[in-house]
Amino acid sequence: MQPLPLVLALACAPVASPDILWTGAVSGDMFDEANWDLSQSSVTVIDPNVTIDDNVIIRDAPADVILTETGGGQLRFQVEEGRSVIIDNSRVVAAGNDGIGCFQGTQIGITIEVNNGASLEPYFVVNRVRIKLDSTSTAIFGGPGDPLNIATVDMNYGSVLGFLEEDPTEFLNEHLSSVTVSGVPAAPGGNVTIVSDGMSGSLVTVIPQTVGTSYCTANPNSTGAAAVLIGVGSGAVADNNLTLDCVSMPAGSFAFFLTSQTQGFATNPGGSDGNLCLGGAIGRYVGPGQIQQAGAAGEVSLLLDLNQIPSPTGFVSAGAGETWNFQTWFRDSNPQGQAVSNFSAGLEVTFQ
Repeated sequence: MQPLPLVLALACAPVASPDILWTGAVSGDMFDEANWDLSQSSVTVIDPNVTIDDNVIIRDAPADVILTETGGGQLRFQVEEGRSVIIDNSRVVAAGNDGIGCFQGTQIGITIEVNNGASLEPYFVVNRVRIKLDSTSTAIFGGPGDPLNIATVDMNYGSVLGFLEEDPTEFLNEHLSSVTVSGVPAAPGGNVTIVSDGMSGSLVTVIPQTVGTSYCTANPNSTGAAAVLIGVGSGAVADNNLTLDCVSMPAGSFAFFLTSQTQGFATNPGGSDGNLCLGGAIGRYVGPGQIQQAGAAGEVSLLLDLNQIPSPTGFVSAGAGETWNFQTWFRDSNPQGQAVSNFSAGLEVTFQ
């Protein structure tokens, strides 16, 4: 019998991840096993049309990950149904007419998540692929006919969907019903725009959706106008896709955003020329890159991380059903030419 501590250690040992990980150790060829870390997987072969029974992760690839032209017709990087492919901060591109998908006859298919500025550029996908584009990512399909092949694409504000050989009319006739925006069916002119790419293809982008309600009066600043704060994107916590956009500030002024779950009203706080519309525990977006200088149009914007909302005691996460209030604090000058500060109007957002 083994000693009890060893038995416990074995019982508590972590289970190896079933993922295969891209390394690009020898080249950009997706079909070369030497470019993958298979050490935690039962997979030993990465060949066209041979099912990979593991999740696939391609993350922070410094060079293109290539669906290498293999000859013999349209072939695919094939993943077992129910599995996922995560493409994170990487570009996956077809060198020829090959694609990504599941095996023929599947009723489940696979999920491809495209995140953090990643780009998915196959000739096609096939057999019930579900593509999820985050707000920074792109999917471009190179093939004509039906490059989606009973696939679906879910977009977010900021993501781009393109077809190199499908013009806007073909997209509307063949693919519109396969596209959603944060789970809502795509509607031309409603939540998406479809335009020509200037050649034989089309580009689909998401129309910005305003989020939240303006409250509290902002005083005019040195431009003669009052700064306005709007929310763009999604109010759903799960989407984590809300951008604050402040306009009508003085060009060149430095600014950052404030937040609190409590509304308030204080005139000219600390000698400011504006109104503070927040109360309670006020957090400041003053991390790296968050203090910004307004451009010529007097505008600054910030994509929020709803899992990293600042507070006086540290970062907190937004929850569905919670109401958060936001405001912009910026440098200004008064009629006497003295340096002061000012505020935008407030923005109330109730998250879903």
